[in-house]
Amino acid sequence: MVIGARISIGLAVGLAVAAACHRQGPTARERVLAGLPADAVAVVAADGRALSHPRLRAVLDAAAVRWPSSLGCVVDAAVASDAVAATLDRAGNVTVIAALPRPPRCPALSQRAPGLWIATLGAGPAATGGLDDPRFARARPYLLASPIAAAVLGDVHVLAAAQPEPFDAWVAIDVPGDADPVARAIAEQITRLGHEPATAAIAARVHAARTAPGQLVVRMTDPGDGDLAAAARSLLAWADEPGPRAPPAAFACPASGTGATVIVCSDGTRYRVASLASELSAILDTGRPVPAVASGSVTGLRLGAAVRELGLDAGDVIVAMAGRVVTSRKMLADWIAHSRGETTVTVRRGGTEAVLQFAER
Repeated sequence: MVIGARISIGLAVGLAVAAACHRQGPTARERVLAGLPADAVAVVAADGRALSHPRLRAVLDAAAVRWPSSLGCVVDAAVASDAVAATLDRAGNVTVIAALPRPPRCPALSQRAPGLWIATLGAGPAATGGLDDPRFARARPYLLASPIAAAVLGDVHVLAAAQPEPFDAWVAIDVPGDADPVARAIAEQITRLGHEPATAAIAARVHAARTAPGQLVVRMTDPGDGDLAAAARSLLAWADEPGPRAPPAAFACPASGTGATVIVCSDGTRYRVASLASELSAILDTGRPVPAVASGSVTGLRLGAAVRELGLDAGDVIVAMAGRVVTSRKMLADWIAHSRGETTVTVRRGGTEAVLQFAER
């Protein structure tokens, strides 16, 4: 009995060791996602095989003309990859990681690990493991398994997935508060696609549904002979069109005594402060800005909280400082730290922009 028990235990241990030895390592998709920045606010993941499908490759090429020319070879590498992922982080930096079967001919890509290659616009990831963030819990299964998937965590949360064969694509949009404006905008875009001869066939395959008070789902079935690339070009062009002119944004001086130090304000746009570096740092510390993204580009930094002492509201977008366009938190922090004498901060509110003037007294 004892000998039999020992044999059984030994056999069980042996089988467990054998199973562990033969367990597959992480997939290519898991490897690229594991290397993404920890502070990502937008993630796209795909298989190269899906991207190489003629329908989707045409869409990729239509979008790629808007990207920096230095990334042209990165697009080709993505199509040839086993898996690829790209992110936008809170500072506006872009990171692309690809699992490639062979070294790419692309100067923009550098080897990060065996079989893994990375390209960046801006700073590289200081810390990795972004997909482990609880914020991505809902998106994680799609980012890991769908042929193409994307997730955006911003003012509006977006989750999307697509596959080329059989074709299926959907986008789920979660809107805090009133979702009616987003629903109307989507309906208008679908109607507009239907009126264009080149995209009418695509519009007939796109359907939007209100699945919850704050959620919209847009789904597209097999486009048949419809030209997806033409639809992509139209949507990108429309995104560049100026929106309806909004009434001038109202900027008012903060209440007297607001803030830790005395700030003198006049006309709602002119401020005199003891120290530019000290007072403007509240934009970063109190405002907690994150990148504002439109048509795939960072258009400024959106405040997550009001900065009362400077008359700034939550949702205001810091567009520029001293006439220089702001595209990352790190950039703005450096400019603020080195500001002396006087400067300006351009702020977008309600569709219009105002220039706030700051001077040391």
